[in-house]
Amino acid sequence: MSQAKAVNRLGQVVGTSRDALGRTRAFLWHEDLGIVDLKPLTGVNASANDVNENGEIAGGGDTGFGDFHAYLLSEGTSFDLGTLGGNESEALAVNRRGHVTGHSRVAGAVVKHAFLIADPGRMVDLGSLGGAGGAGAMSIAHDVNDEGAVVGLAETRTGQPHAFLWTAADGMRDLGALGAAPSMALGINNRVEVVGGSGHAFLWTEQAGMVDLGTLGGRTSCANDVNDLGCIVGVSQTGGTDARGLPVTRAFLRMPDGSMLELGTLGGEHSSAAAVSEADGGVLRIAGHSHDAGAAVRAVLWTVRLE
Repeated sequence: MSQAKAVNRLGQVVGTSRDALGRTRAFLWHEDLGIVDLKPLTGVNASANDVNENGEIAGGGDTGFGDFHAYLLSEGTSFDLGTLGGNESEALAVNRRGHVTGHSRVAGAVVKHAFLIADPGRMVDLGSLGGAGGAGAMSIAHDVNDEGAVVGLAETRTGQPHAFLWTAADGMRDLGALGAAPSMALGINNRVEVVGGSGHAFLWTEQAGMVDLGTLGGRTSCANDVNDLGCIVGVSQTGGTDARGLPVTRAFLRMPDGSMLELGTLGGEHSSAAAVSEADGGVLRIAGHSHDAGAAVRAVLWTVRLE
């Protein structure tokens, strides 16, 4: 099994794969190199969740001492980013400036809090929507843009997970939800357009608020990433069912004109798009995973030429 989590303009893809012993390994793939085991920290299991335009990679891995820590891999050197006092952290995104965001367990509590590292060695707790960053309320940061704006999900005062937008100027802001459904924000671009899921995929902007993007014909969908052109990728149910009677899910690309395109599969019935690159020479690269004809889950890279 393998899953691609991110892709940059250079065509570098990162993600996770299982080795022959069933261990989770972080990988880097490029057309010229093939797939490379990153081995970012001293332990066995590792993840690679994002890669920026400079080739810096963010993820998490075993430390060799029973803990799991966020890391940043830069110019061949891996840096253990530590935690907010607990024994577990993971980096989910890195921007062009090398700012890293993700989640960490806090000292003396089992909950996770979103964090941002904008200055080397300084992990900042972003708190939650449950009041004053209290240790009892959960938050997870999923993405950060080049200006340091962070998005994710956090528990509200009533315990409902809601999408948030955090900035240094305004702190953590509740972006609401589509109806009564929980919501989570998964991607943000440099125009502060936010995407995520709340039963259906959504696009949030300051001008329009949270807008329902619909589905590929099924009941649910989720938007996972957005680039600076406004191209959005994610996954949606189609309305069909597979051989097991489960809803068929397909990766999609939503263009800035509002059209939603199904991206297909590697021969199986399911696929999902996790990330979209900036355009390079009129070409978009989209990373995710797909079932092949034998129902195995494979990392996949779609290439789309813009008209």
